[in-house]
Amino acid sequence: YNDTDVRNFRYPNLDTANTGSEFPHSSSIPYPTPGTFNPVVELWLTNLSDPAAPPILLKPPQVVQDKFSMTTWWMGSLSRRPGVQDSNLESQEYYLTSAGWINGGNDAVAAVWMNRPQNLSVISICKAPEWSCIESHAERAVENGWVSIKGHPVFSADGQSFLLLSRIQEGDTGRYTHIKHVTLGEENRISVISHGKYHVTDILAWDYVNNIVYYLGSDSEKAGQRHLYVVKNTQQSSSQPLSRANPKCITCDAVKLKYENCSYFSAYLPPPPYTKGVSRYIIQCDGPGLPMAGVHTWHNHTLVLANLFSSRPRFGPKLNSLALPLIKTRHISLSHGAGKATVQLHLPPSWREELRDAAFPVLVEVNGVPGVPLVTTKFGLDWGTYMSSQFDVVYIKLDVIDEGSKFVNTRIAGLQIQDYILVIRNTLEEFKFLDRTRIAVWGRGYGGYVTTMILGSQNHGVKCGIAISPITDWLYYNSAFTERLLGMPSENYKEYVEADATQRSKHIEAGSLFLIHGMADISVPYIHSLSLAKALTSQGILFRYQSYGDEGHDLSGVLEHLYLSMENFLSSCLSLDKNEQIGGQ
Repeated sequence: YNDTDVRNFRYPNLDTANTGSEFPHSSSIPYPTPGTFNPVVELWLTNLSDPAAPPILLKPPQVVQDKFSMTTWWMGSLSRRPGVQDSNLESQEYYLTSAGWINGGNDAVAAVWMNRPQNLSVISICKAPEWSCIESHAERAVENGWVSIKGHPVFSADGQSFLLLSRIQEGDTGRYTHIKHVTLGEENRISVISHGKYHVTDILAWDYVNNIVYYLGSDSEKAGQRHLYVVKNTQQSSSQPLSRANPKCITCDAVKLKYENCSYFSAYLPPPPYTKGVSRYIIQCDGPGLPMAGVHTWHNHTLVLANLFSSRPRFGPKLNSLALPLIKTRHISLSHGAGKATVQLHLPPSWREELRDAAFPVLVEVNGVPGVPLVTTKFGLDWGTYMSSQFDVVYIKLDVIDEGSKFVNTRIAGLQIQDYILVIRNTLEEFKFLDRTRIAVWGRGYGGYVTTMILGSQNHGVKCGIAISPITDWLYYNSAFTERLLGMPSENYKEYVEADATQRSKHIEAGSLFLIHGMADISVPYIHSLSLAKALTSQGILFRYQSYGDEGHDLSGVLEHLYLSMENFLSSCLSLDKNEQIGGQ
């Protein structure tokens, strides 16, 4: 990577401070932002057995190298933007998303490239001795959308075909991630081997001896679950297109496989090449019960070794002695027809069905990154578990972007803040035991952005929120993610203004926001919170602000102080039981 032309941002390094008069040093890191130069990526091949041989540069296909016009932008507040620089730059920038040898050999490399607008992805094959990279398959985005790249292609034994994940229209029910089989050659045939209203999350293995593909998928009708699937084919050659056989869910009937209280699975198979096929593999239950795993055979997928490991004998009795929340998961339809949201409620131990007149405070966690689910049935004890058990809070996790929506890989999906407000409102309507006057929302990173935008919206119904390391001004965020959602600033200036959280600061009520950020955050630079704080201050709006020196995005060195601070803020905002409050006065 050559990041010579990439702009740097600097942040203070307090650990370098001396006890004398010298001020702390600052650290810097190249950080490409929207409309500015990205690092230049090159793929090189080196012969380790012959140090004298010159390295070989593997260039992407011409379609990826085609130039596009890019206008570079000055940094600063949108409200005071002085305009563009005095020249339009012709850019050949692109991304290298993955690269690897084909089937472990050393005579062919598969490289996956994507253009900077992220609406075109190309899989290229680079073969010895010329090592010129030839386009073998291309994925193109829908209008105003982007290509979602998941994993590296999985090749057949002879290297003449491969599998990849791609979004496929499934009738009139929406677009789902499924497995494409691409056969190389003059015809370049393509077939889809998985189908249904579920998303393939990972291609685990292609057993080309037994003609079985193993993969993980999440059913859109079974919120938060993930299962192991296989699809079998009777093809005679791995280079022939796989037929549209019916996939089989191996773990959907988990009890039959001796996995009690399991709906979220992983699986582990031996690495290729499969010269004799896959004989056995491991299924692991990840939740909602305590994790456990077993060994299965390939031909009928029966369990041949139970409890390869199980945490249940040791931790089960201890877990049963705890007062833990009851978890309920459901879907809520979105009004504009863009799919449905997933809502997961963690009901406190004191909750009972017959308590119809109860009024429980509500704490909502938001994430909102398209394609990254927050709601799963995977086992876990986290801060939400603690808040629900300790303070009788109904803790809610929200996934508003429906993976089956036709908008999931378009810009409209990224910034639908009104959907969050609608889902919260509908949840309050459905569950009468939720206290409408005591609702808080919180999130980190993109979730912090969603939190800030909700508080800056009108008629949101939320009393307070905690924004940890929030994105506020998208011109200060990384170019890859931002341009995917908003495009280039020179082409979509209006969208950048509308998405700027600092522009909504005047609508945030005094005392309703707790803003937290690490000063050494290289994921969401500290300037995001500074910009929001300045906007709030200029409006005369009081808010709580907490900075952590030398802490990155995960705030790993101050977690105890962080959570105590959040408890303290929420105890005041939601009028939680101060007898139970930890860290209070």
